[in-house]
Amino acid sequence: GYKRFFKRTVLESSTFLKDDCLKINCTVGVVVSATDSSRLQSIHVPQSDIGTHFGMLLENEDGSDITFNVSGVKFHAHKLVMAARSPVFEEELFDGMDEDNHEIIVTDMEPNVFKALLHFIYRDSLMEDVESLGTSSSSVPSASDSLAAKLLAAADKYGLPRLRLMCESVLCKDISVSSVANILALADRYNATDLKSICLKFAAENLLAVMESDGFKYLKENCPLLQSELLKTVAGCEDGRSGEGKSQSVWAQFSDNDDTNNLSVRLQTWENCEKSKLMDPSF
Repeated sequence: GYKRFFKRTVLESSTFLKDDCLKINCTVGVVVSATDSSRLQSIHVPQSDIGTHFGMLLENEDGSDITFNVSGVKFHAHKLVMAARSPVFEEELFDGMDEDNHEIIVTDMEPNVFKALLHFIYRDSLMEDVESLGTSSSSVPSASDSLAAKLLAAADKYGLPRLRLMCESVLCKDISVSSVANILALADRYNATDLKSICLKFAAENLLAVMESDGFKYLKENCPLLQSELLKTVAGCEDGRSGEGKSQSVWAQFSDNDDTNNLSVRLQTWENCEKSKLMDPSF
């Protein structure tokens, strides 16, 4: 090992160095053949089926000790499972209710949404119905009426970050010019940060078309702070495309005859290359 190394000063004063020459004898070992034991011994381990077993526990209701009454529909569950998966349920079941009380009334959720919530809690997956959005309509309530959107609200309420991400992934696939404003409002309301960032970028890059949608009108009337965030995102997109020579800045079209939440927007346009800047230092 390195402890047997010679320092240069020691080597120069030793008998190993003669006439400024050092002879070194080396022993070289050659491996003629080798056996790769990892290839000969391989055992396939299947994916975990714990979700399947817990799902059967939910379906069979074996050992259930708590009942959730959702608009008259009763769901039987297990306190330990619910508490282990959600800190909100943990506090509600073990700190916020009497020991003799075995039923909780849920007033702010539809039965099909609560069923999907239980499915995730026990199986760690989404129900197939969640994947079917049906939000192609441009009307304002469309995105918020989807099961994925309502389950996103439930994930936010009960502190389930993985479920939140799953719902964000589903809603992300449905982003379009007609739906992006509504989905952006949902993402902001339920702290879906990844989905919100994607919506802001999409809306900024397709601003003129988005501005014609009913969802944008809803955003303008009900979410002024989001409109301000959209302005900031547009500013970033404008800086990135400042050399494309558009005839009119997207900033100008966004702010023409429009109250941008009392934010001052100044525009500077060139004949061949325009560049828009937000001059208000507080923005």
